[in-house]
Amino acid sequence: MDQHPLEGARILIVEDEYLLAAMLEDDLRAAGCTIVGPFSGLAQAMEASRREAFDVALLDINLNGQMVYPLADELSSRGVPAVFLTGYGALNLPERFRLHPRVSKPYDVSELVKTIRKNVPAPR
Repeated sequence: MDQHPLEGARILIVEDEYLLAAMLEDDLRAAGCTIVGPFSGLAQAMEASRREAFDVALLDINLNGQMVYPLADELSSRGVPAVFLTGYGALNLPERFRLHPRVSKPYDVSELVKTIRKNVPAPR
């Protein structure tokens, strides 16, 4: 894999665990990404998703007891790709999200980068 496999990609991070969010930032910056966030709450993440430009959203499903599904629905309706980062299995997700790209926690950096890379839109 090249040194910066996600060079130029802008990633919105929505994660409520501070240390995990910091690790995600470090790992994705090392892969060449620009980070938008991270955001730990649904309301601030939704607001940021409307005002910030980004290529892919990386979404923790459970944000301090609040599910991220409203944001995932909104992104889907706008055609913005999202990857779930979660400890939940696919069968624990609402049916409409079971085929969404998902990376399990704890995450493997190479798997995370590979999944995000698959979902970064091609340059226009």
